Amino acid sequence: MNRPFDIHLEVTDMALSRGEDALLSDLSFAVGPGQAVWLTGANGIGKTSLLLALAELIPLDAGRADWILRDRDHDQDQRLRPAEALSFSAFRGPERSGLTLGEELTFWQRVKGDPLSLEDRLASVGLDGRATLPVAGLSAGQRRRLSLARLQLSNRAAWLMDEPLAGLDADGRNRVTQNLATHLDRGGIAIIASHQPIAIPGVEARKLVLEAAA
Repeated sequence: MNRPFDIHLEVTDMALSRGEDALLSDLSFAVGPGQAVWLTGANGIGKTSLLLALAELIPLDAGRADWILRDRDHDQDQRLRPAEALSFSAFRGPERSGLTLGEELTFWQRVKGDPLSLEDRLASVGLDGRATLPVAGLSAGQRRRLSLARLQLSNRAAWLMDEPLAGLDADGRNRVTQNLATHLDRGGIAIIASHQPIAIPGVEARKLVLEAAA
């Protein structure tokens, strides 16, 4: 398959805190095209905070996280802003939205220039026939499916996913992992915070167990 993405993440000596509590320290890792990292660890250890820091939604205490686009034709690298590199699927989706599911998704389709029709996009995540449902009334699993649809639309090389399997039935879990496999096959990368293993077809996600700061 054509691999349009050639993005790399390099995390160096990262330290994070929540208020006065230190979460992570001296964390370093790298991820390249076609690779996935499974973040796991105890409740409150900092998995979601790490995702937020990678997206520059919260500040680092120390270290750095670099999103790098490789240009092999010209043998040079370009540092990207997170907004250019990634799409973030939060654990809690837009359940406070006053829109219907169809209105919410149509908005993002127009922003991203989605070639699919609304019904086809809904069907791609198992929400066909549910366009008139209010977003505020979606179940946890339906919110996860909406988040997956927004990831599909993003056309970003990196996917940050917070508990993407939470609340999903077997069909929903299969859709998430199959979409991840397709994304990684295109050269994308994925950083996934999850208490349960992520079985991505054809890809073994690298397990990164987060531990409390020393």
